[in-house]
Amino acid sequence: MALKLFLFLLATCPLAAVPNWLTAPAPDSPPVNQLRTDGNACGPACLLDSFRSGSEKWRKSVAKIEGESDTSKVKKIIFKYATRGSRLDPKKPRWNGRHGISGLDLVDMANEMRSERWMSTVKQEIFFKTGREDAPDLLKRVHKSLSSSLKKGLPPILRIRRVAWRAPKGSGTKSWLTLKRHYLVLTGLPAKLPRKATSFAVTYHDPWGGKRLQGTVRISDARSAGMATLIADFPKSVIGRSLVSKGEPTNLSLSSAIGLF
Repeated sequence: MALKLFLFLLATCPLAAVPNWLTAPAPDSPPVNQLRTDGNACGPACLLDSFRSGSEKWRKSVAKIEGESDTSKVKKIIFKYATRGSRLDPKKPRWNGRHGISGLDLVDMANEMRSERWMSTVKQEIFFKTGREDAPDLLKRVHKSLSSSLKKGLPPILRIRRVAWRAPKGSGTKSWLTLKRHYLVLTGLPAKLPRKATSFAVTYHDPWGGKRLQGTVRISDARSAGMATLIADFPKSVIGRSLVSKGEPTNLSLSSAIGLF
C-alpha cells in the first residue's frame, strides 16, 4: 500500500512535494535520446544525462563538451573518450555500435570527463548477492548506494539486463540468461526505507527514446526464483523485450550501478 501511494504521488505531484523523497540536483534536466545518435549509445548518452542532472560541478564539466544539441554532444563524447583503448582489451575501443560499452570503460570515461581532478571519483558497484546476504539485505545495500550518489550530487547510472528463463543452446538445463543490457539514469527514490521493506519506488531517465519514467526496484519472488539480483519492475522500459519468446518468463535484472559510492 505504501509503495502504491508513492507511485500515485509521483504521478500527481511535483517531486519536491513528495514526502521522504530524494531527487537529482537538477530534476528538470531533459532526458537524452540515444536513438538520435546510435541504438547502442545508451552508455555515452547516460553520461551526458547524469552529469547534466547532477550538482553544479558536474554540470560545469559536461557544459565543456562541444555541441549545439544532445546528439552532437553524445557524438563528441564518443569521439573524444569512447574511441580510446578499452580497459578490458587495450587493442579495442571502449565503445562500438554493435556491443556498446562495458561498465568499467564507462567508469573510466566518467572520470576523464571531470573538469577538475579533485572531484569525487566515479566507481562501479555490483549488485549481486554476496556471501550470506539475503534479498532484504541486498535491497538495503542497493538503496544505500544509490542514495549516496544522489546525495553527493551525481545521479547514478543503472545497468539493467533483460533476462529470460531458457536453456542455452545445446543444453537442457534452464537458467536466467541475459538477452540484452542497457543503461539508465536514476533521478529519484525514497530517502529512507521502512522496516521490512521488499521494494522501493524510483524515477529514472531511459535514453531509449529519451523518456522520464517511474518504476519499482524489488526483491525476487516465486516467479523470479533463482535470481541473484534485485528485479527492476520498469514496465515502460522495453529494452530486449523483442528477444523474448512467446510465453517465456522474463525479468529486468538490476545488476550494477556507476556513481559516487
